[in-house]
Amino acid sequence: MPATDDLRIHFDTDLTVINATIALFVLAIGVAPLFWAPFSERIGRSDCVLMGMRRWVYISSMGFYTVFTIICGVANSLPLFFVFRVLQGIAASAGMAVGGGTVADLFWPAERGRAMSIFMLGTIIGPAFSPLIGGYVAQYLGWRWIFYICTILGGVIFIANVVLLRETLYRPTEEKPKSRIEYLKFNPFTSLKLLLRPEVLLVCLPISTAFGWFYFLVTILPSTYRDVYGFDTGSIGLLYLAGGVGNCSGSVIAGLISDRIYAYQLKRNKTAAEGRLVPLYFGIPFLIAGFLIYGWFIHGQLHWFAPLVGYMFSTLGSMYTITTGTTYLVESYLEVSASVVSVSNFTRNLLAMLFSILSVQIRDGMGDNWA
Repeated sequence: MPATDDLRIHFDTDLTVINATIALFVLAIGVAPLFWAPFSERIGRSDCVLMGMRRWVYISSMGFYTVFTIICGVANSLPLFFVFRVLQGIAASAGMAVGGGTVADLFWPAERGRAMSIFMLGTIIGPAFSPLIGGYVAQYLGWRWIFYICTILGGVIFIANVVLLRETLYRPTEEKPKSRIEYLKFNPFTSLKLLLRPEVLLVCLPISTAFGWFYFLVTILPSTYRDVYGFDTGSIGLLYLAGGVGNCSGSVIAGLISDRIYAYQLKRNKTAAEGRLVPLYFGIPFLIAGFLIYGWFIHGQLHWFAPLVGYMFSTLGSMYTITTGTTYLVESYLEVSASVVSVSNFTRNLLAMLFSILSVQIRDGMGDNWA
């Protein structure tokens, strides 16, 4: 994100086009899990045990990610960069798609809220804190080194997956597949049918809207602080620390509260999954207050730190609601946990794509206060 202006200058284009590469990357992260998740839930045979394909999804996706990222780093034309950014997003999305299912495989219901918060924390530590590193890498080493460093990390994780990772999905009661081709067959769009269930749709809509506005702030932050406060690339990276604190706090708090409420309801013999939704309402005031503070403080040109308080509140509320809603979906659909998480991920990233690609037009047309 902090290097968007560097990319604009290198490829001799405008900010809207560069934001479109971000939007397509986000869209790829949303659509690809519809393929990764059902594939991970297919049943194969290993050592005479019926087991899933989660391990191979982690391994293959990280291998592809490493290859696609290095190509982004050496790209000299905008079309090549566009294409492999999308492919990079497809590969990067596997962990988010399958991770929720892995949590369901490994943890009992009483532990699942905290485990889900740790998983969600892992998915946002990168977006929350990497702009801090990326800003200074872009400023002192050039934007290509952002992709070179990601390639190195991808290669290390790929090797670790091959050596250390074990399959978590075991279903000994499943019927044996007649052939290897049979268990590789799946319809990636059956996951979307889950959106026809009211409880899934009504949970996905609010958390997707919150995530969309979060991505609007993330996308517009560099140009806003460059225009209003005159920040350079490295300094803009530091601003994302406020969002990182908010995201991490929201995820951790959501997990702790969710498990406490579940334990309380369990003592009262109430074990319905809908109990996981009770804490959801606590995050809404942080969302509303955060967006209002950020927009109007920027409009009033208060000290640069003041809008960051709103940014932190909005990210706290956003991640709090996402973690709480995702925990409920996993709890309600254990058999297809990876698929239901991928559907939630799809709706979130669809709105994130729309808001990020329209961010410049929204800000220019409405101003920071009303946007």
